[in-house]
Amino acid sequence: MPSKYTTISIPKALYSKVDALIEGTGFRSPTEYIVYLVRQAVVAIEADRRLIYSIPYVGLPPDEEEEE
Repeated sequence: MPSKYTTISIPKALYSKVDALIEGTGFRSPTEYIVYLVRQAVVAIEADRRLIYSIPYVGLPPDEEEEE
């Protein structure tokens, strides 16, 4: 039976920031919080598809990409 989960890679530095951010909030892990945020975003985008374009994607400068 195939798993109902998959893995998404994020920079370790970002994961650490999320870990610090959720301290004392009741979220058990950065993964739990990130899944919550993505679900909220998906619901909002499904309600108004234009939201997906509301925040332009901007890549990090090359020196910061390697850092995270």
